Amino acid sequence: MTRWYTRSQRAMSTRRPQAGRAGVALALAGLLGGVWLAPGTAEAQPAAPAAQRVVVLLPIEGSATQELVGDAESTLRGSLLARGARLPDRAAINLGLGLSPPSDPAALARAAQGMGATQVIRATLRPFAGQYNLSLTLVDAASGRTVTREESIHHEDAGEVVGRMLDTLLDPASWSAPPVDPALAREAEARRLAEEEAARQRATTEAEAARRRAEEEARRQREADALAHPVRGYADGGPWAVGISLVAGGRLSGVRAPSGMVLSGNAPAEASSAAVALRAEGAYALGALRGLEVAAAVMVLTTPTSAVGFGAGAQYTFPSSGRLPLRGTAGVLVGLWQGVSGARATTLWLNPYVRAEWGFTPTVQAFLGLSLDVAPADNGGVTALGVMAGVRFRLGATAPAAPAAPPP
Repeated sequence: MTRWYTRSQRAMSTRRPQAGRAGVALALAGLLGGVWLAPGTAEAQPAAPAAQRVVVLLPIEGSATQELVGDAESTLRGSLLARGARLPDRAAINLGLGLSPPSDPAALARAAQGMGATQVIRATLRPFAGQYNLSLTLVDAASGRTVTREESIHHEDAGEVVGRMLDTLLDPASWSAPPVDPALAREAEARRLAEEEAARQRATTEAEAARRRAEEEARRQREADALAHPVRGYADGGPWAVGISLVAGGRLSGVRAPSGMVLSGNAPAEASSAAVALRAEGAYALGALRGLEVAAAVMVLTTPTSAVGFGAGAQYTFPSSGRLPLRGTAGVLVGLWQGVSGARATTLWLNPYVRAEWGFTPTVQAFLGLSLDVAPADNGGVTALGVMAGVRFRLGATAPAAPAAPPP
């Protein structure tokens, strides 16, 4: 078993008898210290490889004394020689690696290959609490793989511990993975990032497609529900409304010849059977009862006689059913009828009407319906039924349509 002797121990050994033989024994111990292993360790030592191993042992680094560094280097060299390795001398190492060998493992491996070495060993020695910490790092010149072992060594166990450390270092199974070429690493990283971006794009596309499918399914479900269970709603526009329409139809009663009861004017000689009138209207929706509006209208009759009418009343817009913007309206106006030509009668004007409204927008609706104009007079007056067609505009703030109560 090899010992790392201190200076005082060496001084004492020189005083013993047979100093010559002791010096020779000490030199042999420094050269072959690695051979003195425990029996179990010697049996476990692997066989020397077929190819000759050339190991570059770099100068030991650390804070130990020169005497301790020399003893440690002798032990390391002896253990490596015992394992069949060839060790270049210091001059060859300095020539191949320079006085300051590279610290990067890849650069160190390339430099070792240049000088024909198979491995490089870097050692660091530090004293610690009566013992010494030895760290050994091996770099394989061919692959750039590395392995590091660190042990705490007592003086009397130096040869055994160093031999065990070298057995581990020289075993390729303990080496690290081969270093990656930076260019290849950058290419691999670029491929990985591209694959991740493509995966994110696919996930985003699939999520968008799923969202659209869900929206389409929800829309179809709403349409199916609307068809199965129609929702009744009122008009969406503002509370004020103005409109204009044309009423065209025919008389239901003729104009008799004037009598003593004529209020003013005379009946026309030949009254036409057609009835045509222009109508302007306005309305205001009552908030207390949805669909109910107060209404007023001005009517100008051109045939069969000329007359104007002014009326006020109410109308009710029935809520729509289903998804179509189609509503029905019924109303009645009561007012004043004033003849302009023919029998210039001043009388009551009664105007009931019904119509269907189609909402193009919440503001604009077109309507089509029937209008009955009744103006009784002592000469028979005028009773006319016509088709009413026009357009109505809703004004004011637009509020969302409130659904009506479902039918019983």
